[in-house]
Amino acid sequence: MRSLIPCFILFIVSSAFSGAETLEEALAWSREELTAVRKELSEQRDKIVDEKLPIARELREIREKLVEEQKNKRFLDAQQEGGNFELDQLKSRQSTSKELAGYLGSQAIRFRQNFESDLVVGERYSYVDTLLSTGAQAGTSPIKHAEAQWEVIEASLNRLDRLPGGTKFETEAVSDTGVLVGGSAIQFGPLVFFKGANDNVVGNLAASESLQPQIRSLDDNHKAAVRGLFAGNEVLIPVDPTLGQAALIQQESVSFMEHLALGGFWMIPICLFGLLAFLTSIFKWISIQRVRLPSILEFEELRNLSPDKLNNEYKSDSRRLVASLIAVKDVSPDIQSAELDVAYQEFKFNMNRWLPIIALTAGVSPLLGLLGTVTGMIKTFQLISLFGAGDAKLLSSGISEALITTEFGLVVAIPALVLHAFLQRRVKKILVGSATLMEQVSRGVEW
Repeated sequence: MRSLIPCFILFIVSSAFSGAETLEEALAWSREELTAVRKELSEQRDKIVDEKLPIARELREIREKLVEEQKNKRFLDAQQEGGNFELDQLKSRQSTSKELAGYLGSQAIRFRQNFESDLVVGERYSYVDTLLSTGAQAGTSPIKHAEAQWEVIEASLNRLDRLPGGTKFETEAVSDTGVLVGGSAIQFGPLVFFKGANDNVVGNLAASESLQPQIRSLDDNHKAAVRGLFAGNEVLIPVDPTLGQAALIQQESVSFMEHLALGGFWMIPICLFGLLAFLTSIFKWISIQRVRLPSILEFEELRNLSPDKLNNEYKSDSRRLVASLIAVKDVSPDIQSAELDVAYQEFKFNMNRWLPIIALTAGVSPLLGLLGTVTGMIKTFQLISLFGAGDAKLLSSGISEALITTEFGLVVAIPALVLHAFLQRRVKKILVGSATLMEQVSRGVEW
């Protein structure tokens, strides 16, 4: 812009000189032009001043608006910070509320489970709608779900109010014939009495493997008392403190022969060995009791006894031993020693006879029981491979066979072992006495 001003002045001067004839005319023309330019400049300056004032005024208003907007912005920023803080508080409250709602929901589910487990047999029939309403279904609002849970709590409170005086409700149960019977039930604590709609089925309700309770039959006096209870009369009802468990155990009890039959095939040889050992022990005990050995003083008088008196005085094995001792009185010492040794060995054999059978029974019976255990477990595993391990009753036959054979194997072996030890000790005592007697005889009894 500054480079254009000299050019403009030079252009004016050159124009003046070119159009003027004299210098004075040129100067006059220049003055006129300069005056005109000054005037125009002044007008333009006044115009600029006139235009500058509104602009300055408008600029001042814009600045004031800017300051106001900045104030509003600071206020809005403060409000936004406060809103963010409140939003964080709301989010924190929402998170706490969700955790509290989850905790209360889990407590409500646990309360429902405890309430359902506390219901006695047959009573679930009265609360089936209330219990089913708490199930979380698709599309169910949380409010309706909470209302259903509150219904369970309210039903539990109402039930607690009714329990001290007993409560009556309608239910269904399975009779002894397997028929589903509808009727009424009266609950006193854990006891539940049932009466069918036709008044023919009366009994106590007990839990069963099915969803429906089982009716346990009662005797006539007990049934009459239960009918009087339903009629509103004051009656005396016998109570089973075991809540039917004693009757169930009595029903499930088996006889001794049935218990043996549960052991399977291997019970036959175990029982045969046991019977053989028992009879052998009795026979051997009687045989030992009949053995009597004379002292050395009594032996000197035996030569004067007749054979009949000798047979009456000494029985069985002891008679043969005494007869052998008397028979060697007239032989030489060498032959006498040999005869006494033969008599002792024969007497020892007779005394130890049948004892190995008892020892064999004591050793074989546990092995037979173990064999029965193995076969029973094989049978159990075969049933598991076919039907799975879900039904315990299905597996009970193999497990019973495995355990019962072991039980009876030990029942037979332990007494057999004790009897063998006792009889063997008695035999050893008798053999020691016979050996002492024969040694005294061989050393010089004067005949």
